[in-house]
Amino acid sequence: MTVSRRYTINHFLDYGRRYCIDYRFPDVNAAPTYLPHAAVAIGRVEEHDLMDGMGLFISDLDIKRPYRSCSQGSETLLIVVLLEGRVHFDISGQRRWLTEGEACCLRLTEERTLSALHPANQRLRTLCLSLQKPAINSWCGASSAKTMSHTWRLSAGLRLALEEGCDRVGSELAQRTQLQGLALQVLAQSMSAQPQQCIAPPLCAYQERLEQVRRWLDEEPLLNHSLARLAEHAAMSPSTLLRHFKLAYGLAPIDYLRKRRLALAKELLMRGHSVQQAAHLSGYRHASNFITAFRKLYGISPGGLCHQAG
Repeated sequence: MTVSRRYTINHFLDYGRRYCIDYRFPDVNAAPTYLPHAAVAIGRVEEHDLMDGMGLFISDLDIKRPYRSCSQGSETLLIVVLLEGRVHFDISGQRRWLTEGEACCLRLTEERTLSALHPANQRLRTLCLSLQKPAINSWCGASSAKTMSHTWRLSAGLRLALEEGCDRVGSELAQRTQLQGLALQVLAQSMSAQPQQCIAPPLCAYQERLEQVRRWLDEEPLLNHSLARLAEHAAMSPSTLLRHFKLAYGLAPIDYLRKRRLALAKELLMRGHSVQQAAHLSGYRHASNFITAFRKLYGISPGGLCHQAG
């Protein structure tokens, strides 16, 4: 059984001291008083030392307030796998959104640091595999690791294995062995994957308007949105909005809205609402369409989730 925990600013600062990461909280830092016990996220975080110089950090968090993280210049090979959510990376002034189903491999040094923005109001599930010098030399080779900075999409098989492996509970030895295997699969795919462009050019001129559209979808998921109406709101043509929104967030606007509605429905079901109520309150007119979409996204029917929650 997964146990959720409340993670405060103090918890994040403690992680930062241990892993050489500077955490910043824009909304809190701007406040007149410092709030060390303010909640940042709710969920679970796991830390695993897999072998000499190789660590795995697994998180499944409901992000309550935005935060930034910045590496402090340690010699590390970092692989970030995003199973759900989105994170905005800034590497030495070059910027890119990482969205679910993507992974990014980065060779960090004192000169090459990573800054990341984690937006609020999202479920964020990540795996971070870190290799220090001994592990880099053993598993990658010092020379080849220097060029290992790229982004790629996870294969369907590896993504499924990671989804199942991160939630599986067993003995300590069995779990450690399984996670070692998963970590090596991630490392192997990173070394063999056909890389995408690691970091995109500076944010496009449409970024502010795209963010306005995304916020509108997040805050008003029950409205009868259409691509034409969203494009009018953003002062773009529908084709321009579709192309740039998908580039920025990994999904077309209507697909993003569908996922937002289903996430709202899942919350309602977990709180005890019926399938009919959850469908209606999340913007679905027909329960049959809701059930089909829910099963496709979460791999379980709404009724099955209600049964598990009960």
